[in-house]
Amino acid sequence: MKKETLGRDGVKSKSLRQSFMEWKNTLQWDKPQNIMLAVTMFVLVAAFLIFNNLSVPYARHWDIQWGYYSILATFLLLVAGVVVNAPFVAKHVRGFLPSGKSFCGLALLLIVFSVFIFGNIGNTHRVLSDETSWESMGLQMYFQHTGGVCNEGVWTDGVLDCKTEVNNFKGKALGFVYSLVFNFMEPNRDSALMVNYPFYILSLIAFFLALSKWFKSDKLALAATAFLGGMPIYLLQSRSASTEVLYILLLAVLMAWYAFVPTNKVTWKHFLLTVPLLGFFAQTRQETVFAFIPFALYYYRYFLEKPYRLPAFVASVIAVSWPSINTMAAYRGYDFQGGTHAAHSFENLWFNLKTNIEVMMNLKPDSAFGGIMENPFYTTFTVILLLATVWLLFRMIYSRRYMRGFILGITFCVQIFVILLNVSGTFTIDINQRYVLVALPLFALLMALGLYDALVFTTKMKSDAAAKIVAGVACLLSIGLMVYHAPSYKANMLYYKNKLLAEEDFLNTELAKYPKNSVFIYARPWQMLASGHTSFSESSFKSWSTEKFAEWMQKSGGNIYLVRGQDGYGKVNRNSRVVGFKTTDQIDDILGAYKNERVLMEARLFGYGLAIYKIISKKGVSHYAQNFMVSEETNGMIVVNKRFPESIACDYKVNDKDQGEMLVSQSADTLQLDSAKIRAGLNRVVLSCYMPDEDTLVTYRDFFVEGENVALLSKLKMGKYFQEWGEPQMNETVDHHKITIDGEPFRYGIGSHANSAIEFPLSRGYDWLNVVIGLDDESACGDGAYFAVEADGREIYHSKKLYTTDKERLRLDIKGAKSINLRVLMGKDKDCDHGDWAHAWLEAEK
Repeated sequence: MKKETLGRDGVKSKSLRQSFMEWKNTLQWDKPQNIMLAVTMFVLVAAFLIFNNLSVPYARHWDIQWGYYSILATFLLLVAGVVVNAPFVAKHVRGFLPSGKSFCGLALLLIVFSVFIFGNIGNTHRVLSDETSWESMGLQMYFQHTGGVCNEGVWTDGVLDCKTEVNNFKGKALGFVYSLVFNFMEPNRDSALMVNYPFYILSLIAFFLALSKWFKSDKLALAATAFLGGMPIYLLQSRSASTEVLYILLLAVLMAWYAFVPTNKVTWKHFLLTVPLLGFFAQTRQETVFAFIPFALYYYRYFLEKPYRLPAFVASVIAVSWPSINTMAAYRGYDFQGGTHAAHSFENLWFNLKTNIEVMMNLKPDSAFGGIMENPFYTTFTVILLLATVWLLFRMIYSRRYMRGFILGITFCVQIFVILLNVSGTFTIDINQRYVLVALPLFALLMALGLYDALVFTTKMKSDAAAKIVAGVACLLSIGLMVYHAPSYKANMLYYKNKLLAEEDFLNTELAKYPKNSVFIYARPWQMLASGHTSFSESSFKSWSTEKFAEWMQKSGGNIYLVRGQDGYGKVNRNSRVVGFKTTDQIDDILGAYKNERVLMEARLFGYGLAIYKIISKKGVSHYAQNFMVSEETNGMIVVNKRFPESIACDYKVNDKDQGEMLVSQSADTLQLDSAKIRAGLNRVVLSCYMPDEDTLVTYRDFFVEGENVALLSKLKMGKYFQEWGEPQMNETVDHHKITIDGEPFRYGIGSHANSAIEFPLSRGYDWLNVVIGLDDESACGDGAYFAVEADGREIYHSKKLYTTDKERLRLDIKGAKSINLRVLMGKDKDCDHGDWAHAWLEAEK
């Protein structure tokens, strides 16, 4: 007869050995399970090898090119999962729902939270560097169906034309949600800021439903929900654009779905909903991919029944999580955080753990700024959490309870430890205090369960009475502390020191007064885009040629403004743990290079001078040159614009042949090109215009005419490539500027860098490769480089050593070639060897 003992709470308990043996027997581990384990490990190893061997350039390219379509496919799978599981839900939902009284209690709690939120918390961002970029990602998904962030762009008639698209290392799920919302609301910041409140409410409902089933007590579930909803950081983020609120919603929905589907009733149909939910979950924070183990362990008996089930589940989760996994490859080894406080170390983990607990315990007095609460977590809650955790660990060891919950919880917490290990995540930095949100549902669960279990165990109280007491305590504490600290919420507690928040709100209102076609130069152009303003960075503006400056002066009606905010003052502290950057030197350079007029200075609100300067003209450049613009060719026409009254005469050539003269007397005159002079392939128009100040302004306009026998190389799909610095760029230099060799600009081409080899597979036969080679003007510090061309692996051209200002125009015979390989080879070193393959196009003889 097996020996059993009765625990102090009246529950029969067994020795650890007995429990382990019974668990082992239920597993029925045999050959099929060994096969299952082997195949699962193969899937994981294969995924890791693919991830580990992804080049950073490829991962970034994939993220932008396919990130949107990947998450769109996951969304469609989610819709399919909802449809397939609708009959199962309809059949069992009545038995799943809690009592009507408990729903009334939940509704009352949500109303109290909502009234407080809208009365005391402003609708704003909390972390500008991340959150406005997610909005810009949503704009890209909505307008362009790509997966990157629009860093610089132009708004025209309510449509964003992105000029520079970059990667973002998280938040793709939130960006996708924004792209859906923008179908029904205006695509801008204000629409995005309305999303998190409904997420907050829905997450509390789903959390309550899940725990009602797991706890088998509506009252205890209400207690945990009160703890979660009343967390300071969660209340604040409900009125922001934080991706962590979507994280909690998805986690709560997953918890509710897992609670709804018993382990003995789960089928493959249920995973049609589970897998895409996990996929979206992974796109909220990149560390979330480390939290999927408990979602497999929960249904371990189901997976053990057939050897293919677990490998299929793991492979499916990896597939829907791939944008997040791919992004980690793209940002492998990133060091923008930390300085001397480098992330990715156990030293960093322990430092973060220690400082985070100190902040959560609020061991220091509140801020001197009016006693504003700085804690992302009420100190009372922290004490309850620590005591409840210790108590539940004691119960697990002493009474053999909560073993399964402990295993699921500790495997879920792997992601939390990865965050603490991976980033400079201490809560002493206000922008990092949102990191605690990933742990809040677990914290709330532990607090409610720990209080309840301790009360039942120590007093022998009936479970229902204990649950009522815990629910009452949780509601009173959450609401009471919330109301007590209301002044801190109104003062934007935790984030009141982040002046960028006030700066963004101010600019969002102020810049709406400026002309619609205005162009704003700003350190965070993606933020301007989210507010509906055309914007470029200071570094991009500095690289504008006189011609490009004149073009934007024409398009904006002379309304180009430089905004100097918080980022425009001081120097970057590389020893700080705070993510940040400064653009002081760039702004000073711009103000020194351009005539300008300060149109606004606001120092009282921020503690620094938020200034806006209207850019008037470029110093040292002819007034006529910077008020003269030539359009690109459209349907055989080129429009010449001028913003001065004098008439000017222009000579023009088409493909190096003189065509005559045109007189520009109006503010805009049109040059109609002779169609007989235009060829299939690359064409160039050169205008030499004689300005009233006796200066001659030469303008190049290049255009490519598509045809059956011609192809622009920069439009073809690039094959394999190797490059020792940067990535090959289409129609711009490797450093993202206009291709220019010895002062001659080129609209098309490939910007590369020594040493490099770029292959282009040819889908059909071409006879000639036309190209201009040379080192770009941006590489004046180089010691020269060689250019070589291979056709099907055979070298057909090798240049002499070319130095800055050297260029060669080539017409190479490539008859019969199925691929060409463009190579740039360094001289003594590769420094500054920015090699251009300008105006590269292919031609076949008719």
